[in-house]
Amino acid sequence: MVSVVITSFKEPQTIGKAINAFLNQDNFNIIKEIIVVAPDDETLDVAKKMSKENKKVKFLKDPGKGKPTALNLVIPKTQSGIIVLSDGDVQVDKFAVNVLLKAFRNDVGAVSGRVIQSNEGDGLFEYWAKVSANAMDTSRRKKINFCTGYLYAIRKKLYSPIPLDIFADDAYISLSILRKGKNIIYEPQAKVYVRYPDNLIDWIRQKKRTAGKIYQLNKYFKIKKEREFISELKSGLISLNMIKILKHIPYLIFLAIMRLYIWFRIFFDFRLRKRKFEKVWLRPISTKKSF
Repeated sequence: MVSVVITSFKEPQTIGKAINAFLNQDNFNIIKEIIVVAPDDETLDVAKKMSKENKKVKFLKDPGKGKPTALNLVIPKTQSGIIVLSDGDVQVDKFAVNVLLKAFRNDVGAVSGRVIQSNEGDGLFEYWAKVSANAMDTSRRKKINFCTGYLYAIRKKLYSPIPLDIFADDAYISLSILRKGKNIIYEPQAKVYVRYPDNLIDWIRQKKRTAGKIYQLNKYFKIKKEREFISELKSGLISLNMIKILKHIPYLIFLAIMRLYIWFRIFFDFRLRKRKFEKVWLRPISTKKSF
């Protein structure tokens, strides 16, 4: 049996579909409970309504002090040894939970799902979404250090309370599990459908959140920051395989320029200006649209 935890914040338009994706799992009987934790009434009202229709759906109001606080509050309340973690603005594949659960062996502490972009079309940002999802999948098939926060499963006994200043909670949980001597594996058949940014402002916000996590995590774990930059360069090389038509070439050139901009901006903000993460960690808006 597994417990599902969906963390959410001001996502009343998408939380219902996120819950339904778990209610419609192929092997629903393995799910003991689906707990929605959120600080806002709009999101919780949707979960409350759905809980009346299915007793496995539960809801919990967190104090609105960030995701670490929410997770530290809800994880001890779960009733299963395996916890599936997901977000309120994504949809999981109908076989995802079963696939994640089957991947656990004695040496495995966490299993990460595979991100599939839900953006349709062949414009600039839709193409960037495909490139990002493809690069992530390719690199994680070779080696994985971080679970994707969109969908992953962990052993409850390996969970350690997350420091309240952490923004990359999925990365912190992953590294803490590795530090305890357990392995993290990647299960590409455990799919989760994610909406990527559809404008440059949101794309920059999302990338700064992703790239900046290494600087913050280094406070708690020994991480070589340059390795993360090398990883970004490798993903750029992987992106070359995504050139299908001529118009994709300028798309990739622009993407390379923007990636360099992000890394210089992160270095400037965190290393030189010593800015606080909450000043840089801005929330993308376009990723919260309903599917």
